Amino acid sequence: MTALTRREALTWALLAGSTAVLSGCVPAAAPPLVLGCGEAGGSYLQFGELLADATSSSTRLRISPLPTEGSVDNLALLAARRVDLALSLVDSAVAADSAADVVAIGRVYQNYLQCVVRADGGIRSLDDLAGRTVSLGAPGSGAAATARRVLEVSGLAGSATPPRVVERTFRDAVDDLEAGSIDALFWSGGVPTPQIADLATRVPIAVIDTTPALDGLARAYPEVYAATTIPAGVYDAPRAVPTIGVANLLLARSDLADDLVRALVDALIDDAPALVPADALGIQYLTPASLIDTAPLALHPSAERRYRERYG
Repeated sequence: MTALTRREALTWALLAGSTAVLSGCVPAAAPPLVLGCGEAGGSYLQFGELLADATSSSTRLRISPLPTEGSVDNLALLAARRVDLALSLVDSAVAADSAADVVAIGRVYQNYLQCVVRADGGIRSLDDLAGRTVSLGAPGSGAAATARRVLEVSGLAGSATPPRVVERTFRDAVDDLEAGSIDALFWSGGVPTPQIADLATRVPIAVIDTTPALDGLARAYPEVYAATTIPAGVYDAPRAVPTIGVANLLLARSDLADDLVRALVDALIDDAPALVPADALGIQYLTPASLIDTAPLALHPSAERRYRERYG
């Protein structure tokens, strides 16, 4: 091999030094935070994808949304350290055995409990679900947990002719309702939910009022349920429909690093307009007053400090 001249050796040394300096100036990309979301077509996964898109150019934070069956599934994954973040209905989060180590990053939006029936099925109220076949939701979903409570406090679950309950994924339940193999489905999400809107173009549907169960829910489970309204026009409804609202929280374990928590809070504040689906109606959160209102779950201490810094 021909020996390098002094000039060539110096050139190689400078190049090697430049490469080292440059590589030292560019930090390795941090691994993404895995966010447990929900079923395809649902609000949870849509929010996770919007958050991932909004932070895709961030040097502080990356998000990887994970499809799951929903709140209960997400909380189990969070407890098992298989995800870093989780979206959950507040009622499911409070009920979780792992709640002692779960803290909130923010209250991100409201879910609407939707009990959808075929308009030609003769169901006009919760009481009419007696003896009918009803999908509560996917087995790991918050919708199923909330729907089960609604049936219990309304007295339907323990009645002489209780509903025949099944636990179907959202997509399967929509197909089943269209085919007539179930009489009603429960779903918790934003409005309008695209799959339900699509269903309404094929068969006439209605959403029934779930608020008769609200007083019983409030007595049994304080601080987690509220009266709300699905606006008129959603799913071609001629008038607004009263229903139950449940806050949706962005959750983490208490040991999530402070710098990541601060970056998450900044994303929720600065990217708020990009985190609400363009076709969403009704009540949305991501406002200064609502983000910090995560009771009865506590905010992560670093999230609380960051909100004070941002909002005073």
